[in-house]
Order: sequence, then C-alpha cells, then structure tokens
Amino acid sequence: MPRPSMADNSRLFDPRGYGAPPSKGQFWGVIQPWVYSLVGLLAVSVVLAFFYPAWKRGQRLREQTENLQREITAKEQELNRLQEETGRLKQDPFTVERMSRDTLNVARPGEVIFKFQPYPSNAPVSGQARRASPAEAGEKP
Repeated sequence: MPRPSMADNSRLFDPRGYGAPPSKGQFWGVIQPWVYSLVGLLAVSVVLAFFYPAWKRGQRLREQTENLQREITAKEQELNRLQEETGRLKQDPFTVERMSRDTLNVARPGEVIFKFQPYPSNAPVSGQARRASPAEAGEKP
C-alpha cells in the first residue's frame, strides 16, 4: 500500500486546488467572509449607537458634578470668611467701630469727617491713547 503524501494529510492547505478558479457553485464560499465581516461591523455599530448617548450623558454629569463641587468649595470658603467676620464683630469693638465709620459714616462727637473725591488718573482711557506728533510736541501753548 502506498504511503500517503504530506499534501494528503494537510488540513490547512491543499496544493492540488491552488490557483484553480472557483467553480460556479462556490460563490457563497468567496463572499461569505465579507458578509460575516459586514454583519460584525453592523453589530458593533448597533451596540455603539445604543451606548454612546448614555456615555455622553455620564460624561456631562461628571462635568456638572465637578462644577458643582467647585461652587460648593467657593461657598464654603465664603461661609468661613463670613463666620470669622461675625466672630470679630461680636468680640472686637475696634472692628465694629471701623466698619461703622466706613459703611455708615458715623463719627465720634466733636469729630470732623473729610470726604475726598477720587483723584482722576492721567492714564488714557482705552481707545483714546494717541502719541503726539513731533510738531505737536514742539508747539508752545
């Protein structure tokens, strides 16, 4: 009995049919991997279409949580500052006097209060800054 060749035992590659055109009935065999790939891509896209809005909503909620946490931290700092100020107003008479003088314009008997208008600055207002030409700089008033 003749010994079988290696090509007869190969399950992966049979060189006897290599290069031969597929017969008429093997159309499905040629197109089958492409169909399976397209079905797989369709399945992945359907899964992504269902989960993408939920993922975006979760991301938006995380950002909103971070913003609210920053606001809470700022409000806690403001609360601490106001509590310290309240404690100073309750215990420190100099603080009470200073605040009443500044905000209520209260003076001691016999005291005179001078109020000064803010001094206008010489800085140009934005959009009005202009460099003097040499002719203007040399002119006498």
